[in-house]
Amino acid sequence: MAEGESVKLFVGQVPKQMTESQLLSMFQEFASVDEVNIIKDKATRASRGCCFVICPSKEEAEKAINECHNKKTLPGASSPLQVKYADGELERLEHKLFVGMLPKNVTDDEVSTLFSEYGTIKDLQLLRGYQQTSKGCAFLKFETKEQALAAIEALNGKHKMEGSTVPLVVKWADTEKERQTRRAQKAMSLASNVPNADSRQHLFGALPMSYVPSYNGYGYQTPGTYPLMHYRLPTINQGNAIRGATPDLSSGVPPRNYAVSPTGYVGSAYPAMPGVQYPVTYPGGIVSNRPLGGSSGPLSPSTANGQSAASSSVGGASSGGQTEGPPGANLFIYHIPQDYGDDELANAFQRFGRVLSAKVFVDKATGASKCFGFVSYDSPAAAQNAINVMNGFQLGGKKLKVQLKRDNKQTKPY
Repeated sequence: MAEGESVKLFVGQVPKQMTESQLLSMFQEFASVDEVNIIKDKATRASRGCCFVICPSKEEAEKAINECHNKKTLPGASSPLQVKYADGELERLEHKLFVGMLPKNVTDDEVSTLFSEYGTIKDLQLLRGYQQTSKGCAFLKFETKEQALAAIEALNGKHKMEGSTVPLVVKWADTEKERQTRRAQKAMSLASNVPNADSRQHLFGALPMSYVPSYNGYGYQTPGTYPLMHYRLPTINQGNAIRGATPDLSSGVPPRNYAVSPTGYVGSAYPAMPGVQYPVTYPGGIVSNRPLGGSSGPLSPSTANGQSAASSSVGGASSGGQTEGPPGANLFIYHIPQDYGDDELANAFQRFGRVLSAKVFVDKATGASKCFGFVSYDSPAAAQNAINVMNGFQLGGKKLKVQLKRDNKQTKPY
């Protein structure tokens, strides 16, 4: 690590009556400390019983952790201090870069030779997919921040490797917190643009290269992560009115207008309401078997009726709104890594065939993953290939359990 690179620590169990100058003096007994910032309530400006401590180097930060964490109890506190690296700080200190737009036939040696011109490479990982084919991107770690910055400045958007027609993308790699934030933002974007967003490629394709935020002295400032809750659809058959199509008046029931857009139901950030059911396929209604990239315009009655017929004859959507494949093409997956969302699950299984949908189930109250979900293919052969390879496959420290989803339709009385 370069001399003078500041490190941020988070400290808990701080008595609320203590001042920043008192805390600074206390920590300076154990390590070199440049600054202490008490975390305060935004409304009252009172201390929240925790603070950030800025050390001039990782070595000094380690001293503070070793001497104070779970060892020193301050006057007025009921528990010893909790001292650890701030969120994302250890990942930042790795000086880890993301490199994109690499030629598919590039080798580790070629990447290492190019980047070694700017400093000492501590680690290089060329990402490979099925049958060890290159994905055209890599992660690498430099010994110092200055070396990583030099590589970004010299290569990002400026250097083309032999065999490539586009320049390299060289940026700071995401921290785990940023990955979670990006997934939540993407989910919110999809939820608000379901009728007219060209979202299939965005959901299951490669991530955009511009997602990595810039580095700022102590870490990456990212907005908070807010999990999405599915707003359940009311048990009505007035979807045509919402879509803009003429409702079917043959039953003699007058039409009712609902002043709510489709995006107010699908993917809303509000909890479910009692007395209403999960989304189902309504004839021309809010949830239909139209592709996500379809037109957002109103449906004509003929189009709505056509979609109604299609949805009644094809198992297009399950009771949870998930697109299903033919019998034998739908998988149930256990032990999905906690940090995996729908996108990551789809990417992990897309090499075996065309993925129609991928769904990771989450807790409705917290938004946390339940670590199981479904993947649906367009053919039973693709599903069987996935079982052969992925059942027992270790992913994110867990061994997946992959099996065919049971078809319960025959057991239902309707």
